[in-house]
Amino acid sequence: MKAYITSIGEKTLNLCKWSLERNGFDVEVIEGDNSLAEKLKTIYEKADSDFLRVDADVIPNRNITPDFLSTFTDKEIWWLQFQTFDWCKQDNTYGGVQFIRKEALPYLRENINNHLNAERPESEMSRIKEFYDPRRFISVQIVTGLHNYKNDTKRVIKTKSRRGQMNNYDFELAQRIDEL
Repeated sequence: MKAYITSIGEKTLNLCKWSLERNGFDVEVIEGDNSLAEKLKTIYEKADSDFLRVDADVIPNRNITPDFLSTFTDKEIWWLQFQTFDWCKQDNTYGGVQFIRKEALPYLRENINNHLNAERPESEMSRIKEFYDPRRFISVQIVTGLHNYKNDTKRVIKTKSRRGQMNNYDFELAQRIDEL
């Protein structure tokens, strides 16, 4: 199964790639200074079968394998979002690891241009009608990796501040653990 990693040069990119390959995925990295939406558009254009999409600041654990994904047999569910443990949050969170079935691709391709300037284009894409009527997007409470470990904390703080999410994060604890 194909896994696409989206990257803006995160320090964990090579470890993310190695872990996915170790877990049995054929990995392609989509990187550069272009937006996440542009990277998603590239993936949606390239993909022709079910795939995994992972942020480069996620270090996938052994939970996320092609065999594991094959256990999700409900073909009416086209998009599964998994949890990661977010280092800066010091808690579980959704996002960063997405399994998308080929049935979703026509709708993703058709709608991505509407979200090229969105702050969170993947979240916006998950809210299009085809994914909630009927329900075809679900969140799965299984931790599939470590998010934001040893990456650019200043960038994370800037992003979370812009989104009004600072109260959800424990940067102080993460920093104190890093200093041990």
